[in-house]
Amino acid sequence: MENINNLWLISIISSGILFALCLLIPPKIIGRILPFFTAFWPSKNIQLNFQSIAYVALHRNIINRIIHYSIFVDAFAWLLILNNYWQGFLYLALLLFIIQTYLIKELKFAIFANLILATILITLLPIFNDHNIVYLMLWIILSAALRVVGHFFEPLPPFLIDNSGQFSPINIATLKKLGLFKIIALLPIGFLAEFLSGQPHRLFLVQINALTSQFYQHQHIITWKNIVIRGIRSYQKGIKQDPIFKDYCRFF
Repeated sequence: MENINNLWLISIISSGILFALCLLIPPKIIGRILPFFTAFWPSKNIQLNFQSIAYVALHRNIINRIIHYSIFVDAFAWLLILNNYWQGFLYLALLLFIIQTYLIKELKFAIFANLILATILITLLPIFNDHNIVYLMLWIILSAALRVVGHFFEPLPPFLIDNSGQFSPINIATLKKLGLFKIIALLPIGFLAEFLSGQPHRLFLVQINALTSQFYQHQHIITWKNIVIRGIRSYQKGIKQDPIFKDYCRFF
């Protein structure tokens, strides 16, 4: 159990450093190692169309898509772990989640997302205590590692190799272009990125978007059908052809 706590602590500290680097390092540099690094910028977390289309483009393989459903569990695990440290953290996290969903400017979506989060969280809170919270830590660590493995089934994201904005197949030729340093760096950085992506303010919202789109039409969010179309097109033809990635592409 102590080893899991130590691994969790190392992951938290390393993730904090990665988050700071995403904000401070020149985009042209950090973007060559961490794909779609702007997804970690606070301003991008309320741009659900950007997040959703990027999510679809990055997760085309059926195995990878199934593996990434673990994010739905991660969101609640994160909040339960926060509550175990100090209940004040939990209330602050929930308040920030409410503010974030409100800033997306889709009231029905905000209500639905918060109801889902609150209902499941209230159900789980009596179950997890000091003795078994370590299993939630282990879950988040393992699910993040599993999602990294899931990306082995996908082509390399844009700008890791060149400025074309295209996804590149993983083969000997592309790995040579990538270089040994990036190959080594991508594993720990990829793990930390997936570790952070399971927090409720990140990809959980994208999955909620996919869910709510089945029930009603959003006013300010692109329909999920069109998100999928644009995501697949970005995957096949490159992200430069979609105007939603214009600001991201200008870094390169």
